[in-house]
Amino acid sequence: MNELQRTEYLTALGVTSYMPRYCLPLAPEPVQALLPPAQADVPEAPTAPATLMAAVGADAAVPETVSSTAQAQFPVAPAEPAPAPEVSRVIGSITAEAKIAPTPSKPAAVAAPEKTVHPFVLNCWWLGEELLAVDSREPGTALPVESLFGNIIRALDWHQLATERDKLKWPLAENPFAAAAGASDARETCSSWLEAACGRKPVKSIWLMGQQAQEFCAPVPMAETVNEWQGIQVIAMPSLTELLTDPQRKRPLWQLLRKLYPEQTRR
Repeated sequence: MNELQRTEYLTALGVTSYMPRYCLPLAPEPVQALLPPAQADVPEAPTAPATLMAAVGADAAVPETVSSTAQAQFPVAPAEPAPAPEVSRVIGSITAEAKIAPTPSKPAAVAAPEKTVHPFVLNCWWLGEELLAVDSREPGTALPVESLFGNIIRALDWHQLATERDKLKWPLAENPFAAAAGASDARETCSSWLEAACGRKPVKSIWLMGQQAQEFCAPVPMAETVNEWQGIQVIAMPSLTELLTDPQRKRPLWQLLRKLYPEQTRR
């Protein structure tokens, strides 16, 4: 491999060649690198007589013998006759019909960035085969939400039913190196959890209490306060935290419960 090939290989690999202008201290003596072989000189091609004639000009007197000799060595193809007008018209019409009109390119639609959902926790209660309540919890408020929920259940005479409690945390696993999860992921996870919970423990009513429970856990669109899903009442209600911070919302809730559960609230 000569020096030129070595330099080309290094350039292709992205390695910059460096050559000092003087001999560096403690460096070995420079050695002449192998250079590429010198190329042999190629003789120039003789100039064609026709080119010489064009260079001399039309007014220059060129012997007839030279012209004949040049024509013999470099024959000139005869000029093609111009096509007839009718043929040109037919060819033009065929070419025009064969052309394809350019299709205007449509700009690709850019989807809007999905809304990021902040982490949240949902409190869940099962009461026998009657109720599954999902409450939107706000950590750090230090409010007696457990006592308020117990009072509501006692007013419906469900306090003697078997009670089971759970928590649903979103996201399920926190990863600081992963991208923030969007609303579609939270909705898919929470609604799937709710459907699986109802399939494992069937109930007659589902309370979705608070904005987060209604937005992410609803198995059907919450168009009304009371909705139906697979024979189960899905009810939108204020969260326990909202009831404690705004006690005026307790009266409309109690009226709704008396309308939905007349037998339980008869007394």
